[in-house]
Amino acid sequence: MENFDYITNYKKDDEAVKMSLRRPIDANPDKGINGDTFAREMEFLASAGVKEVVIDINSKGGNIKEGFSIFQSIKDYPGKTTTRVVGIAASMAGMISQAGDERVIMDYGLFHTHGPQVPSGGAADKKLIEIMKGSLKTILKSKAGISDEESEKLLSGENLFTAVEALNLGFFDRIESSGEAVKLDATNTIDELYILANNFLNNNNKPNKMKEVITFLGLENEANEEQVLNSVKELKNEALKIEELKNSFEEQTEALEAAKKEAEELKTKINDLQNLAANELINEKVKSGLIKAESVETWQKLAVNNLDETKELLNSLTVTVKAEEIEEEIKPEETENRKDWDFQNWSQDAPKELEKMKNEQPEKFEELLNNYIS
Repeated sequence: MENFDYITNYKKDDEAVKMSLRRPIDANPDKGINGDTFAREMEFLASAGVKEVVIDINSKGGNIKEGFSIFQSIKDYPGKTTTRVVGIAASMAGMISQAGDERVIMDYGLFHTHGPQVPSGGAADKKLIEIMKGSLKTILKSKAGISDEESEKLLSGENLFTAVEALNLGFFDRIESSGEAVKLDATNTIDELYILANNFLNNNNKPNKMKEVITFLGLENEANEEQVLNSVKELKNEALKIEELKNSFEEQTEALEAAKKEAEELKTKINDLQNLAANELINEKVKSGLIKAESVETWQKLAVNNLDETKELLNSLTVTVKAEEIEEEIKPEETENRKDWDFQNWSQDAPKELEKMKNEQPEKFEELLNNYIS
């Protein structure tokens, strides 16, 4: 988009942009602010990556349907939005002022509410009026935290509030100083107040901001340009230091998270190795007959918790076989069948005879074992 109806100062790569709502709200763009056009310009700013949008409001309100489009486009904006009442936010314009992430009103500003109204000569549908009033109540309560009863009062008759009154009611987050404020009389009609505020804005389009800057910096009123610049530089240096600390903290946080992840991975590897070593130890003792099958689970838990102590305990034990369980001699026919057996065959198929061989024929046992492990 090259030509804008409501964006006032956009330049490519700008991070902050201002929009203006200084006309009535109307479906006809020739008569006022069109909700669809405003929403499309907000969508353009979002697609351009603008981080902050300030919406200046000085409007006597108007069409509720168009106002809803404007309200929701502000609520949906992915960056920060600031609604800033720079005159009067009346009727639907007052509702729109509640859409910003930050709601600001000038110290001379006015906030106005009333219920849905039917254009002169139009027919009123009571059910539709009540539904629309319910929607307006929801908007009023969205941030102000007022009750249903209070919102009902605000939408009955005409209600006009000064900046301080509106702030105290919860409709704004802060009041902005204008220096020499325009004098708006709350007894004026909405149209008169709207015209007065616009005249003030048009006649003060280049206000002297130096007084505001000096006040913000906490300097004396007589401070010169050099003093102001030095103070600004100090603030900038402090901001840079804070940014550096923030970056350092983020880097340290990332390093800590990486270290924690690495420690978890190492812990998992150690557990895997402990389980593997425990399995090997228990399987070895099962094969040798030192551990019975029904005891494997118990020994496995012991080995996982403390491998060295479990290994030492198992090495201190020997396979005990009752004398009556060992045959006096190996039968000749079995000897013939077993002449080609290795140590594993003996330990699996004839463990008792293997134990007897170990006790009575240690040389043969050693030879069998050495041939197996070599």
